[in-house]
Amino acid sequence: MENCEQGLDVFPWLRILPRWIFGAAEIGLAVYLVITFHLDIGLVYCAYWVFSLLVLLPLLRCTKCYYHGKRCSSGWGIYSGFIFPQGEQVYFQAGYGFTILLWPLRLAPIGLGLLNLMDGVVFNPDGLFGIYIAVIIIHRLYYRLISCPACCQKETCPVYNSAVLGKQKSARQ
Repeated sequence: MENCEQGLDVFPWLRILPRWIFGAAEIGLAVYLVITFHLDIGLVYCAYWVFSLLVLLPLLRCTKCYYHGKRCSSGWGIYSGFIFPQGEQVYFQAGYGFTILLWPLRLAPIGLGLLNLMDGVVFNPDGLFGIYIAVIIIHRLYYRLISCPACCQKETCPVYNSAVLGKQKSARQ
């Protein structure tokens, strides 16, 4: 494993804890919004969240990350180090296209919220859909401003640097 010179080798818990709080709020609100729409769909959606967090995300991203087995900005590197073998770091962005499998986690509650707003039906009169959107935005701003600049993967991460995807495509051609 190469040495990290441009970022934190191990993230402090005080940077990880806000991500866990934002993430728990996002997941909780999303599951609630989908369950409120339809209980059976909500339960399947909740199971998909668990599967995505415990299997898909670590396999697609964490196993190829510098922080595999270490405290990363989300704390997930430690978990993935215990559960999955480390892949080659050179393929870190190669699996990014597979993150399409994670899209339903945000698209379902956003789609249901927009559908209900368009129909004039508000199944969450307390404004939870708006709070959900705000949590997503605040969470993203937090990790883009606080975590990403200190990450050792920032030069090769499509989340921090979208130009990486263009470089990856042009390198294959």
